[in-house]
Amino acid sequence: MYIKKRILIILYLFISVLFSCNIPADSHTVFLQLTKTGGGVSTHTKTFSPPTSTDTSTATSLPKSTATNIPTQTNTPFPEPDGCSRPLDDMTIIEINRQKLNQRTFSMLQYAAELYGGPIDIAGSAITQGSYTSSEPLSFGTHSGGGAVDISIIDKSSGNWVVLWDEIEPLIYSLRVAGFAAWLREYGELKPDSPIHIHAVAIGDSELSPNAAEQLTGPYGYFLGFTGIPQENGIPVEDRHGGPLVCKWMWEMGHSDMSGSP
Repeated sequence: MYIKKRILIILYLFISVLFSCNIPADSHTVFLQLTKTGGGVSTHTKTFSPPTSTDTSTATSLPKSTATNIPTQTNTPFPEPDGCSRPLDDMTIIEINRQKLNQRTFSMLQYAAELYGGPIDIAGSAITQGSYTSSEPLSFGTHSGGGAVDISIIDKSSGNWVVLWDEIEPLIYSLRVAGFAAWLREYGELKPDSPIHIHAVAIGDSELSPNAAEQLTGPYGYFLGFTGIPQENGIPVEDRHGGPLVCKWMWEMGHSDMSGSP
């Protein structure tokens, strides 16, 4: 009896120790109750499975990063001169200084005058021959369509006819930036006693005469680095103003510097 009593005490102490310990949360069996049954001790147990997570919340998806499309600039394969601006294609015929021009040519002259900023009135009184005319045989048909214009570089204000030599290069450069093939025509360069002036042909004009178009891309033409004047010996004369000036809009129309210049 004494031994049995000791065994019961030891068992009671053992069970007490179990209940005082931290039983792992994922244990499958836990002692629930200790009761006396007759002269002994029975232990009731309950077996259970660990709780299953019932969280049904949906994770919020982070927005995907969207790359911004940056437009790629299309560049010409050459440096474009500052001031290049494509002219509007308004072919309405107007009259300036008693000369016929289309509105496109006149707008280009106005823009060239802005770039130039000098004393020669290239969009007004300095125009000596316009377009749509065959009245001047020395022009060999270049003015019979649109886009052609002659500009005086002579100052008559003092009563003396003075050639404004210092204005020639700035003016020709401005005309070229504005979209003209432009050259100085020296005294007697076309025919004996032909007057000095600037001759200009509007690049991209849809109403150019065939001869004016030849001055751009023909064998004596501007884009090849020549003066645009046909030569009896067949040898073209080099452009004294440094060769063609090409803007992006001219390039998009199929024009390029074919002069062989670096």
